[in-house]
Amino acid sequence: MKHPVDRRKFLGFATGGLAASLTASLHLGCGKKNTNGPFAGRKLRVFVYAGGHEKTMREVFVPAFEQATGASVSLYPGWWDGIAKLKASPEKSPPFDLFITDATQGYPAAREGLFAQLNPANIPNHKNLIPGSLDNWIFRDRYGITYPDSVMTLGYGKKHLARPPGGWADLFGPELSGKIGLYNSFYMSLYTIACIKADQDGRPGTAQDLIRKDTDGVLRFARENRSRVKLWWTNSTDMILALANGECAAGNMHSPEYVAALREKPDLGAVVPDRDRAFVQVFWTIPAGSPNKDLAELAMNLIFGNEMQLEFGRRGSATAIPSVAEKLAKEDPFWKQLYPNTSEQFQSLQYYPYDFYAQNWDSLADTWDRTILRKG
Repeated sequence: MKHPVDRRKFLGFATGGLAASLTASLHLGCGKKNTNGPFAGRKLRVFVYAGGHEKTMREVFVPAFEQATGASVSLYPGWWDGIAKLKASPEKSPPFDLFITDATQGYPAAREGLFAQLNPANIPNHKNLIPGSLDNWIFRDRYGITYPDSVMTLGYGKKHLARPPGGWADLFGPELSGKIGLYNSFYMSLYTIACIKADQDGRPGTAQDLIRKDTDGVLRFARENRSRVKLWWTNSTDMILALANGECAAGNMHSPEYVAALREKPDLGAVVPDRDRAFVQVFWTIPAGSPNKDLAELAMNLIFGNEMQLEFGRRGSATAIPSVAEKLAKEDPFWKQLYPNTSEQFQSLQYYPYDFYAQNWDSLADTWDRTILRKG
């Protein structure tokens, strides 16, 4: 049975009690689960990305939320299968109450009515985020809280290069021919190739325009240079291992896993050129029909609080909260190397061109798979 909590108490609890509980949970130990909290006896079911994200949620979010609310949390790790599970579930009976997704899957899912509309007043910590991270229809139409996650990173093995790469064009230099690794999904690697072309043309910072206005030219450039690619990697672990063992000398990378790799493997290096810097856009949302919308909004508010963002950042994630980014940059030179942490860098924050991708998804995916991943 649900425990009634009026809106004033809900918001007071959301902005104060959880923050205090998070600090206590992180620094004093989690202790026993709180069975007397205002939401005791209820369960929050959360779909999370398998791997590093799941680990962070389990270590940081779960104990703090359970201790503060008295509710229990069940994490369901996965990847691209999450939307399929939502679609397969009975109407008004979704398998999750809180859901993380990215723009490639989340945009069409929102248009199909899979997500409930949020009440931003119940998630006041969204105001901590820079406005640019929320400047999209998902947030404006109240389907989710969007934020930058992985930044496209140029990773390399220090032992395999005479000098560190300085920009994206270096990936197509003679020293690296046949030695690079690129992600097999076009949303990232087509953009990487556009960055290389823009850099080679002496116009760094114009990759977004190239993809939108000269798509055929970028695809042709990709086909002409596909032989330079040694590995089309499918997950970050494979690429990190390829760089570490010399199978590849350089390539594009997702940043959260790579931050950890940089700390553990001194032979690895990274650069994120300021111009054409692009982020994966992810967002937290609530599946339509969830009986625990109030709990899910409370959880989202906790996730976008300063304390939680700081702990996520310490585990390799980006943040769109300037004060948190400034603190992380002072703490961790590897984090500072990859993520925006100054006002100038935040002003130029941009996501991959998801709106363009969404309009042209089928043709781009077909051309990418047929003529670039395979010699078609």
